[in-house]
Amino acid sequence: MAEGTPAESKTRPVDTRFAVAVASGKGGVGKSTVTVNLALAMASRGLRVGLLDADIYGPNVPLMLGIDQSTALVKDGRIQPVSAHGIQVMSVGFIAPAGKALIWRGPLANKLIEQFLTEVDWGELDLFLIDLPPGTGDVPLSIIQKSALNGGIIVTTPQEASIADVRKMIDMFQTTDTRILGTVENMKFITCPHCQRKIELYPGAGGAESLGTEVLMELPFITELSQKNAEGLPFFMTNPESDISRRFSNLADAIWRELA
Repeated sequence: MAEGTPAESKTRPVDTRFAVAVASGKGGVGKSTVTVNLALAMASRGLRVGLLDADIYGPNVPLMLGIDQSTALVKDGRIQPVSAHGIQVMSVGFIAPAGKALIWRGPLANKLIEQFLTEVDWGELDLFLIDLPPGTGDVPLSIIQKSALNGGIIVTTPQEASIADVRKMIDMFQTTDTRILGTVENMKFITCPHCQRKIELYPGAGGAESLGTEVLMELPFITELSQKNAEGLPFFMTNPESDISRRFSNLADAIWRELA
């Protein structure tokens, strides 16, 4: 990203009250997990939610939502999102053949994202969530500039390698005049099954508190969360009374208060 890259002045292409991007400095920190469960928590409050899986090279949202569809449908010249668990979803996973890599350079990837923003029949939404590709490259920058965002959420783990990359993501948001709603710190701790004591996974690490942004939520590491993702059974839907689901509900409430 060139230093001082300005935010483009554009009319929001999607008919939505609010648009929020979920970002991470690096992959593997749980960004898509947070996006999917946050979308479901918002939808459970009666909101009309659209979710764009903009991770061009690693679209995981269809798998996490249990969507078995490899071909995007077109009706009256408009791409149709897939409805799953009460949210409208579009992903490159509906276009690329299953198990095949999308080996595209920036211009082609950017063109696809622009189609997702302008040619998908999203309808009227209350909240449009965008699961950004990890990092600060050309594709996430293009999405941020074209989406007229109301804010961004950053997902990280407490380890220093992740925090260092998140600082770059924060700089990207600030450079493009995108409001940072806060950070979500994933894999913060585990809970002892015997004494219920919290055990820090990265003791001594500065963590999200060192970033100077509001920490919206801390998530423990639990194997069941990743297992549900792999099975296409969203955790928020299958474990609604769990502590994790309550955390996502609280996150949804906090973000909606900030937006509305």
